[in-house]
Amino acid sequence: MVTDSIRSFAAAIGHAFVASTDSEGTPHLAAGRDISFPEATLLVFEAWFCTTTLRNIQGNPRIAVAIADPATGKGYQFLARVERVEETALMDGYAPELEPFGLPQAQWRLAARIEQVLAFSAEAHSDRPLG
Repeated sequence: MVTDSIRSFAAAIGHAFVASTDSEGTPHLAAGRDISFPEATLLVFEAWFCTTTLRNIQGNPRIAVAIADPATGKGYQFLARVERVEETALMDGYAPELEPFGLPQAQWRLAARIEQVLAFSAEAHSDRPLG
């Protein structure tokens, strides 16, 4: 499902946008880094996700992930289901006088099983899966 070309593209871009929804369908957009594809159908990335993203995934593990070239607007969209959420780093303390309220205090790694890969573009395109 994920080709070497897609792997190279993701590595060059370096970040992804992650869309999740709550149980009522309210969307939320976040960003992730350190994108990898350890298997042809597994997408892994990390971020200091806010509580909204984590709460959404807990209630609805289905996500959409877009990796796009900012210059061209072209890239890939992955429809996936989160299988694993792991804490990978913690802030060393909390300083309320220095940090805005609500900042995430943990970095998380999400592993999501890819169900479909689609072209992503600001130009005319179809929503048919690639491959």
